[in-house]
Amino acid sequence: MSVSANGVVVKIAWTGVDGSDSYEVVRDGSAVVYSGSDTAVSDKTATEGKHNYVVRAISDGVTSAPSSSGDVTVGPNWGDYAPLVALFPQLLPQTPDTTGWNDISCSWLLSGFDDEMGPADQGSGKVYARARMACAGQSTMLALAWLVSKDATDSVFAAASRKPGAQAIRWRFGTGYLDERNGVAYLRPDTVENVWLAVGAQGAKKDQILALANQLPLE
Repeated sequence: MSVSANGVVVKIAWTGVDGSDSYEVVRDGSAVVYSGSDTAVSDKTATEGKHNYVVRAISDGVTSAPSSSGDVTVGPNWGDYAPLVALFPQLLPQTPDTTGWNDISCSWLLSGFDDEMGPADQGSGKVYARARMACAGQSTMLALAWLVSKDATDSVFAAASRKPGAQAIRWRFGTGYLDERNGVAYLRPDTVENVWLAVGAQGAKKDQILALANQLPLE
């Protein structure tokens, strides 16, 4: 087995075993990062630091002992947020220590949407977001979320439509709602399923907010 890191992506390759139906690639003794028939895969979710990988062969439901291990050191990256970041390579900084469109810097956003949260420690029992990020530049604010389902996306945008003064809009990549009072637009791109975006700038008016939305590099 060979293991290497190309920036933030770990590449694992191995020689197939005769009679095997599939393989599992395991990171750090417990995280199964791949299950299937390929013999060369990439792991984009490893966090910064040193990691260990092994491969196990599976035949007729029986899993083999692990292969010899391979170690690799990964640079700064988004870890579990990498799939969300990868959806927008021209918009978001591809590593935490770089900047993206309009010189924005981004970080994880740990709070839930209003409908996900409940009183005290009880919560609401609802889960809408797989991952959320907050970004800001000198003149631009951007937030985005990767949602768990179409129903969750519908609920989030229904909540946006109920904000005081919300105006339904169309923009270059889809539909959304404008909150001119707070200088922000809540956007639903047709190009990517189950994604919520918010973009704006302090004191921005309707035409300025729509211009920002239409400049987003989502191609």
